[in-house]
Amino acid sequence: MIRKLFLIMILLFCSLLFTSNFQERAVAEQTKNHVDELNRIALFAHVLEKQKAKVEKWTLYARETQSSVVTKKQFVREAAIQRAKLDEYKWLALKPNEGSIGWEGVKNTPEHIQMRVTYTAYPQGKYYQAVILYRVVGESFNQVKWTQQKKDINAELKRIFHGQEHIYTCVRADRSAKMKIGLIKEGKRYIKLFSGAPIERLQEKTFVSISAYTKIWNNAIYTGNKKMNIQAALRNDGDRTIIVLGSPIITVEY
Repeated sequence: MIRKLFLIMILLFCSLLFTSNFQERAVAEQTKNHVDELNRIALFAHVLEKQKAKVEKWTLYARETQSSVVTKKQFVREAAIQRAKLDEYKWLALKPNEGSIGWEGVKNTPEHIQMRVTYTAYPQGKYYQAVILYRVVGESFNQVKWTQQKKDINAELKRIFHGQEHIYTCVRADRSAKMKIGLIKEGKRYIKLFSGAPIERLQEKTFVSISAYTKIWNNAIYTGNKKMNIQAALRNDGDRTIIVLGSPIITVEY
């Protein structure tokens, strides 16, 4: 009997150890992915600056959809808990839109970036589908400031989400002259800098957008039946050219 209890205790200990190690690996992998995705902001900024373009804005956008539907009462209660946890944000109720309800909080950090968190729920029959949004906007780019900014963003991602969020990064810059080699060639050149293979493009007289896939990054979305995880958009605007790089897609107006 004692031997049997001893074996059971060993099995329980091994199970707990395995679960703990698995959770630690999952957290470590998630942190690694966050760092990799955040690093793309700096990578895009450096590439653009090297091409004589001035970074005027960078953004990070993260979104998580709740896996199960909830009642309106459950959502209101959960949103209140989250708002209390993020009490340094200034919160306002959103205007109802087609039955949706929600709150939005804004915070300006000492590192000169603005963070915005939105808790929204959309009606699904008698229930609601909850969505969490997190958006960060920074003007210009400074590597010294970025070190702390990245730490702040990564800390917020851990506070706000439950590990199922999707992250999108963008950097927008402009050059004080029109492209001499043509927008499409310049766009392909940017994609090539990231070892990307173009999969589709949109081309107009003063605008071009190229979607591509690079194997050096481990995230991707599908367009049709093809993977993509980088996008470049270029537009001639008077005497300047606006350039936007995004991963996996561009989420800002261009």
